[in-house]
Amino acid sequence: MKLNDIIAILRQTYDKYDDIRLGIAGSYVNGNEKTSSDIDVVIDGDSMRVDIMEYIKGLFDITVDILWVDLMKKEDDELDRFAVQNGLPVNQYSAYKTVMQEVRWI
Repeated sequence: MKLNDIIAILRQTYDKYDDIRLGIAGSYVNGNEKTSSDIDVVIDGDSMRVDIMEYIKGLFDITVDILWVDLMKKEDDELDRFAVQNGLPVNQYSAYKTVMQEVRWI
């Protein structure tokens, strides 16, 4: 599967859900996917909407990892706060920061 194929399939989601923003991250965006790679779908929207996650996973015949922006940001903020409180450096390469740098929004 190619990145353009994934984008075309994911766009179908906007026909059903219009209150979200979708993106792709990981190996498919970086161009180093393998036949064993999963698809990392980034969702900016209400992370309590399990139906959206299930719908997107059902669009593909390969493994899809769902990355919710709000949940990743919350965890990242907590880790940053902990680091600052304990005199540690803030992790500039956290999952959230990395995903937000590489995400390709569609």
